[in-house]
Amino acid sequence: MSKIFHPNICLFMGACTIPGKCMIVTEMLPHGDLESLLRDKKIELSLITKMKMARDAALGMNWLHCSNPVFIHRDLKSSNLLVDDNMHVKVCDFGLSQLIPRDKKVKDKQNAKGTPLWMAPEVMMFQEFNEKCDVYSYGIVLWEILTREEPFAQYQSFDKFKEAICIRHERPEIPADCVPSLRNLMESCWHPEPSKRPSFREIIERLDTVMIDCAIRDENARQFWKDNNFVKKDEVSWSEFIGPFVKYVGLPDNDVKSLNISCLHAILAEKQARENSHEVVKIEEFGKIIDWFGPLESNVLPNTDSIFDRIRKLLMKAWFHGEITTSEAQIRLSGLPGGTFLVRFSSTHPGCFTISSLTQANTSIKHQRVSFAAGKGFNFNGHWFNSLEDIIKDSNNLCIPCPGSKFQSLFVDQPHQIIGYT
Repeated sequence: MSKIFHPNICLFMGACTIPGKCMIVTEMLPHGDLESLLRDKKIELSLITKMKMARDAALGMNWLHCSNPVFIHRDLKSSNLLVDDNMHVKVCDFGLSQLIPRDKKVKDKQNAKGTPLWMAPEVMMFQEFNEKCDVYSYGIVLWEILTREEPFAQYQSFDKFKEAICIRHERPEIPADCVPSLRNLMESCWHPEPSKRPSFREIIERLDTVMIDCAIRDENARQFWKDNNFVKKDEVSWSEFIGPFVKYVGLPDNDVKSLNISCLHAILAEKQARENSHEVVKIEEFGKIIDWFGPLESNVLPNTDSIFDRIRKLLMKAWFHGEITTSEAQIRLSGLPGGTFLVRFSSTHPGCFTISSLTQANTSIKHQRVSFAAGKGFNFNGHWFNSLEDIIKDSNNLCIPCPGSKFQSLFVDQPHQIIGYT
């Protein structure tokens, strides 16, 4: 352990070797173990955050498996993955670990090591095994990360569980809405035949694609991210992003081009926390913007709105406040006259909007969701509308736009510079 230095492996710092008082000192990770975090449903974890955690675990395991001799963990499970302040995951607990020569196999003669729910079938059956037993365990962990549930909770008898896993090749049920690339990765990790399971190096490469598929639902937008060498990146600089995106969409070189780019910049570019850092586009935020303003289609037809136009036209509305929370909406509406309202991005439903408004009697604040479907329009209270503006016009209760939208400064009568685009 003293020779293991990797950002995704819990750091060994020292040990007490006095007989009867043997203890290991490691770095402290304040969020505790991943299993406890996943089971606490009060903690919100986006799909992309969960996939980043999965990738962290794979990076740590890949480092172990690339050592010579090969370092097999033998007890990989969610409780042996610790979480730091930044939600990064680190592998820990090497009490059952084993070093074996590369391309060799070993076998337990009795008392198979590990935790049964995560144990590979070949280990459970006292057959020869190699580092691919960790890959099986990782497949179960990946399912845990996705579902936040306990695996195989239906089994109380070890004998019945062993028969289900080793003979009938039963595995946890994957949710129907799981993206295909993630489903395929889980199924290959827990394949009954160890030789058909991927290495952790391959798992990491496949997770790069899974991350994109999970973050971006629109097929064209997903392909754009993949085609521009962004595959291994969770974020790219604004200057690196905007040129290819303008070209992909086919943004016309007209009198609103610079304003269109400024509007996209206002809702997508994010300043990094570090001092003197540049602005970035995060893959998750890009996926959200496409959900709200898509679908994304390149080379739009003449006289039709591009995604840039749709963004600009919405940001022009004084009542649109963008990505603010429910509590922030309530603060902005507090003390204003009845009938005051604002429209914002939904914080809980991808691709949806929320209308927050004060009742005419000024007794309470309502938050009503508006869903969007390409080709159908906006659904509000069971009725379809062509635009959010049509919803406002149709309602007698939405009378006064709430002041405070940060986007209004974009439309002051002054020349616009094309931000970061050449």
